[in-house]
Amino acid sequence: MDTEQKLNILTDSSKYDLACSCRMKDEPGRLRGQAGRWIYPAVLPDGRKTFLLKVLQSNKCINDCKYCPFNDSRDIERVTLESSELANVFMELFHAGRVEGLFLSSGVNSSVDKTMEKMLDTVRILRNRHKFRGFIHLKIIPGCSDEAICQAVHLATRVSVNIEAPNAGRLSRLSVKKNFDEGIINTIKKINQYRQNVRHYCGQTTQFVVGAAGESDAEIIKATDRLYTGYEMERIYYSAYQSPAIEPAKPEPGTQLPLFADIPLTSSKTNASFIREHRLYQTDFLLRKYGFSSKEIPLDASGNLSLEKDPKLMWAQSHADFFPLDINKADYYEILRVPGIGPVQAKRIIKQRKEARLNRQNISCLGLKIDKLSSYIKL
Repeated sequence: MDTEQKLNILTDSSKYDLACSCRMKDEPGRLRGQAGRWIYPAVLPDGRKTFLLKVLQSNKCINDCKYCPFNDSRDIERVTLESSELANVFMELFHAGRVEGLFLSSGVNSSVDKTMEKMLDTVRILRNRHKFRGFIHLKIIPGCSDEAICQAVHLATRVSVNIEAPNAGRLSRLSVKKNFDEGIINTIKKINQYRQNVRHYCGQTTQFVVGAAGESDAEIIKATDRLYTGYEMERIYYSAYQSPAIEPAKPEPGTQLPLFADIPLTSSKTNASFIREHRLYQTDFLLRKYGFSSKEIPLDASGNLSLEKDPKLMWAQSHADFFPLDINKADYYEILRVPGIGPVQAKRIIKQRKEARLNRQNISCLGLKIDKLSSYIKL
């Protein structure tokens, strides 16, 4: 194969790692980048959007993850890009203005450390030979050497190792070869240590494969809370496990279609796994941005989030004693608990009331709909 043929296979294979392509709107669909199927949009921590070449170094893999389309038992075409080959292709796309950064992952080809070394070589070529100083998200293979982790943190803008499941028991249902504590959690721990000692501004993220191991939302939320508080995660992503039947048919040559169907949450065709993923993202925001604790997240008797209502509204409806809230006196995090008010509006309220007491007239100028808020606030 020539480089473009291999790139076609390896960029298409990378679509199953959804950590940088999840949409941040009230829709569960995920879309490819407008520039083509090699390029995906990603949201940076400061809110800016960047476009990444998303690719696997290799789709050869010795692991046995049951949910993965590239595990060692699958009969598929296996290809690998050499480090210089991949670096040169990326720089061509970068100079052409088609991409701004790189999202690099890989199957485990022959051994963990050999795979990491090939990926690190790609990044070294970009950083040292091509003097590329832009965004690089580098996947770290669980169980790799301390030196490989240190190098990854030193070279990349963001690193990640997918946790996949919330605990060792659940991971054992997905893979016999992977070790939850010694492999995944220990690697996450070491990444955080090197971030503190080597390069603090290298971010760390991770991702759950939701639904593949039969776990409850309560298990995922507990693990999420532990990752944020114990390992200073920049972001945690949730990828609904998809059966092949959910993915649309392959497009005709020359056409571009969404990676997954872009179906609004209100549609009767929306798959429950998409909505579950969406609810976990809403919960994630409550934990990261809204000051909620994991114990406050409303769950049903089975330990799962409601598919019909968002968790913040569920909390509000079960805490009538908290409302109506006097938003002329309430603090920032109390205001954030009001359904319909997010961080932007809460900051506007805090700023506005320093100038004048809020009333029905001036609160509407802040972009808030008083009729929808009337049962939750008092003025």
